[in-house]
Amino acid sequence: DEARFGLPLDLERFMIVATADFNMGAMENKGLNIFNTKYVLANSATATDTDFANIESVVGHEYFHNWTGNRVTCRDWFQLSLKEGLTVFRDQEFSMDLCAEPSARAVKRIEDVRVLRTAQFPEDAGPMAHPVRPDSYAEINNFYTVTVYEKGAEVVRMMQTLVGRDGFASGMKLYFERHDGQAVTCDDFAQSVADANPHSDLARLLPQFKRWYSQAGTPRLRAEGVYDAAARSYTLTLSQSCAPTPGQADKEPFVIPVSLGLLSADGVQLPLQLAHWTQPEMGSRTLVLTQPSESFTFVNLDSEPVPSLLRGFSAPVVLDCHYTDAQLLTLLAFDTDSFNRWEAAQRLALRRALMAILSDDPVPAAPLDAAYLGAMRDVLRHPTLDAAFKELVLTLPSETYISEQLGEVDPQRVHAVREAMRQQLAQALQADWAWAFDAHKDNGAYRPDPVSTGRRALAGMALTMLCLDARTSGDAVWPGRAYQRFKDAGNMTDRFNALSALVVSDHTLARDALARFHSMFQNEDLVLDKWFALQAGAPDRGGNVLPAVRQLMKHTDFHLKNPNRARSVIFSYCSANPGAFHRTDAAGYLYWSERVIELDAFNPQVAARLARALDRWKKLAEPYRSAAREAIARVAAKPDLSNDVREVVTRALAD
Repeated sequence: DEARFGLPLDLERFMIVATADFNMGAMENKGLNIFNTKYVLANSATATDTDFANIESVVGHEYFHNWTGNRVTCRDWFQLSLKEGLTVFRDQEFSMDLCAEPSARAVKRIEDVRVLRTAQFPEDAGPMAHPVRPDSYAEINNFYTVTVYEKGAEVVRMMQTLVGRDGFASGMKLYFERHDGQAVTCDDFAQSVADANPHSDLARLLPQFKRWYSQAGTPRLRAEGVYDAAARSYTLTLSQSCAPTPGQADKEPFVIPVSLGLLSADGVQLPLQLAHWTQPEMGSRTLVLTQPSESFTFVNLDSEPVPSLLRGFSAPVVLDCHYTDAQLLTLLAFDTDSFNRWEAAQRLALRRALMAILSDDPVPAAPLDAAYLGAMRDVLRHPTLDAAFKELVLTLPSETYISEQLGEVDPQRVHAVREAMRQQLAQALQADWAWAFDAHKDNGAYRPDPVSTGRRALAGMALTMLCLDARTSGDAVWPGRAYQRFKDAGNMTDRFNALSALVVSDHTLARDALARFHSMFQNEDLVLDKWFALQAGAPDRGGNVLPAVRQLMKHTDFHLKNPNRARSVIFSYCSANPGAFHRTDAAGYLYWSERVIELDAFNPQVAARLARALDRWKKLAEPYRSAAREAIARVAAKPDLSNDVREVVTRALAD
């Protein structure tokens, strides 16, 4: 980061204090940062690869705040994304810059986009929707959100896309020359980047671009392509729209950078030449959409191309494009943009999930077709693809993301369909999973580098799939191997992956493994958090998770007043386990209301975060919708609620 932006720490030492009882990840106080122990303490015996990556990211984030947050800070709370969105962008770029291979960079990008889609897009579509720069607030703690942080980072990323990597570095340099030691606004930052690049699209479109700061909601980008064989041309029409959000009924067009490429039907990258260009370009090209609808005509094409749109996820939008299965399979197999290869797999899986969910028939035992399964087998067996990338491609869209694509959601049907898809994927590729595990399970001395991390992730996924297959086949070999790996593992990642495989498959060995794990790590608070979270987040089978959660809260090692421990059980159940939380008997909602009220008495910030679990209650089908509303009203009726929680539940009940 110092080499890229020239912003070294201006202190002799980077000093931190770590505490086990902290609501947040960390705080960038100048000279002495405060950290949650979760984002500092790690060794290979107690921390997973994910922990190491999170620590790198959070330590980097707070360190980078020395400049983007401390030396230049916010004029007022409305400008919170000035420091947070920019610093998230810096820590994302830092993690990507550490990756030697393009595929490893793509893995980081995919992980960040998954957070955006499963957390920020629903926020944009819910009662707590707000612009990156909020207009008002009842409690500022409620605006430390994924919109301010992650969407704010995407706005900064679009600036870099519009001015180029070198141009963005020049913009950062000018920003600090102008504003070092000052308290400024989001506008000041955008102006600096534009002024450093006076001939860029950002400078030309700056007033319109800043709508990303003032307008809430996720734009929808519609793409339609028409091929004219006689003219050897392909006309791509891009259209944008944005749904109303609380307090903002009408939206003006955004500036949307759309990076794209064109492939032939057999996967060859085609040269890009717009009608008014004299020479074609190879690779990607970024079109800039500024109107409600614009058309772009590419020429000298001998056959209808397959468009690879929004490469690298060049804008935080929902892309509507009516790809055929054949086109998606082409992108998955041949696209040079790794993000869009992953995206093609997600679209193929999502299409099959929605077909099964929206059918009037019972949930099919085999919702996946031979073409999809064959494509997944090809990815798994691919000789050169990065292991971490394979693991991401083979991971099905989450229940939360699937639900966001539906107008009305039956959470139990969504859960049943996704579980059926995962079970079929486990059974159909059983021999391939066995190969993948054996080929990736041995990685020598522990190193948290991208290659080793990816190999462990794929081996862990393979082991889970093999245990899931054993659940229906009755095979005792793979659960036995998982239990042995759990006992013999030389690092926490392999040990926890093996434990997860047994818990997720609900094998009888899971109980003994959980007891052994607790005995091994009963004095390691951060490891016990994982133990609690694994059980609270386990797949629901016949309503078994909620009773387990209530029992976990009676455990001698459960402490409600410790934020990490509270999150490990309550949030893992209410916010991260929709199939278990949304019950037809409404018992999950009753549990949620009890915990919100209980937490609010001594920790309003954590309580308000938990209250957000029912933000999207209006999308639920009956009987869930009425029961969820009743639970929210039960919380709202409490007379002595904090401002933090009252703002959330009041906005949820509006209209």
